[in-house]
Amino acid sequence: MNITQASKMPGIRQRMSLMPGWTTEIVICAPQKFVWEQVTDFEAYSDWNPFVLEAYAQFEAEGTICFKEDLKQFGQHWLKAQFLSIDLPNSFVWQGHFGTPFLFSVRHSFMFESINEHQTRFTQVHKNSGLLIPYLAWRGVYCISYQGYLNYNQALKERCESRVADL
Repeated sequence: MNITQASKMPGIRQRMSLMPGWTTEIVICAPQKFVWEQVTDFEAYSDWNPFVLEAYAQFEAEGTICFKEDLKQFGQHWLKAQFLSIDLPNSFVWQGHFGTPFLFSVRHSFMFESINEHQTRFTQVHKNSGLLIPYLAWRGVYCISYQGYLNYNQALKERCESRVADL
């Protein structure tokens, strides 16, 4: 699914298909450790990330991350989450919620797979849970969020590949 205009919302079937979550993946022509360093430099997100506009983190197991996402017509919002695991330079996982966890919870995994010394497969897995999930899907919030993570991946690819070329 590729949403080109925030005002043009997909049909109900497409919106509801994102209810449980989604996976995004991109191959980046840069070493795994380099891609890891770009993703975990949270304070630099405002320099390049079109979806996560700001981020601040205590990057350690059980540390927290606070970030502001741009959900277009649904507005910008802050989310606070806790790191559940960090496996440098292969993966990390955070989990957060709005209000109380039974209303809305999200678990997000970031995986960095070395294809070879010059290429990395970057994968994000986003899992939703809670009572508000059907309502948020019906409204189209997840379509915007999904597209935001696709845009994040593309901007990360461009950032990494342009910076590696400069080295």
